[in-house]
Amino acid sequence: MQCHPLMLLPLLLAANLAAGESPPSSEVASRIDGYAAPFAQAGHLSGTLLVARGGDVLYERSWGLADRERGRAFDAETPSCIASLTKPTTVILASQLIESGAISLSDPISKWLEDFPNGDQIQFRHLLFHFSGIPHRLTAPNEENVPRTAADMVELARGRDLDFKPGSRRKYSSGGFSVMVRVLELASGKSYELLLRERILEPLNLSHTLHPGPGVDLSQAAKSYAWSLDGQKPAPDKHYSFLIGAGALFSTPRDLLAISRTLIDGGFGERSRRRLLRGGTMSWNGITNSYRAFLDYNSRTDLTLILVSNQMVGANDLLRRNVPRIVAGEAVEVPNVPRPRLVSLPDALLERYAGQYKIGGSPMPVRARDGALFANEWILLPISETSFYSPQDYATVSVVGEDASPEALDWAGMNCPRLGPLAD
Repeated sequence: MQCHPLMLLPLLLAANLAAGESPPSSEVASRIDGYAAPFAQAGHLSGTLLVARGGDVLYERSWGLADRERGRAFDAETPSCIASLTKPTTVILASQLIESGAISLSDPISKWLEDFPNGDQIQFRHLLFHFSGIPHRLTAPNEENVPRTAADMVELARGRDLDFKPGSRRKYSSGGFSVMVRVLELASGKSYELLLRERILEPLNLSHTLHPGPGVDLSQAAKSYAWSLDGQKPAPDKHYSFLIGAGALFSTPRDLLAISRTLIDGGFGERSRRRLLRGGTMSWNGITNSYRAFLDYNSRTDLTLILVSNQMVGANDLLRRNVPRIVAGEAVEVPNVPRPRLVSLPDALLERYAGQYKIGGSPMPVRARDGALFANEWILLPISETSFYSPQDYATVSVVGEDASPEALDWAGMNCPRLGPLAD
């Protein structure tokens, strides 16, 4: 899964599932439909939303197209890439192997991966808790359409310098999770796909959760769509196995509900339950290549909210914020869908705005191309000479400072200082 640092923006913070007495289910469904209608009419909803109380589904609705080129509608059985929601399943597998004694948290990974750089210093716990120093991304964008195994990802990791000394600090790392998957395979004597199937998918009879491995048919899965100056277009073609164990799975809200309920009820073991259900809540978030997914659970209300989507748009997070309020009976205003008027800016001006910025607490390159700015995958569409619209979160992003020497970006009130020019 490729979790974008911009998900730290206030709009993308996990919802606090509201407490209180809920209206009848029919009224809840009607009110959610009414709230979602403006987004759906604007084409800003594409995916499936599910709301459940305990194991009982209160609301389930799909919108949009899973495949625009073929006119195939999104429905409740359409698998969509869940990005970093893959990681909890990997945590479940790791926790079970720890409980069985096959792995210890203190084991150095050199026990399984001979000659791995700093393998004596990197403990299994460092991979599991993001303290390994292995870079978050092990592949370049032009290498992400090639099928990969966990062993392949280990070889890529061997060729990368660590970001820091193992154990010295924490930094989110999908690359570290993919290396961990190879350790799980070697410790168990089974492939990741087989572990997933035997320990999670088959016991729960889940047929719509898929890993993009050999022989897996993804023809009915949702394709993702990215924003451009001309609307939305197909996102780059990728083979998500480069995120094995970290962000590769495709799934549906029904399957994710079954996994989360089994976890909550202790069906995957107490270790994984303690690890993933913290303070009685779960807040899982996934973003990659214009796919979006989230799962929120609160034990006070026993309410679960799940969405999978094949487009990144601010509507997703407004649903995340406000649907729990609707379920709790609160009055929620019908939303106004942004309809910005775009302008054309000279390439030279866009290039002056490009650079390294600190966004969401992390350094991020902002590049100029195709008449817009891009913060990694996120497009910023020009609406004036000094301001931009981010459809991914409905934010206005303004340039602070002189055109020739921008000092920062004001991202919906969040200061994002410019750190310097882009690296060569």
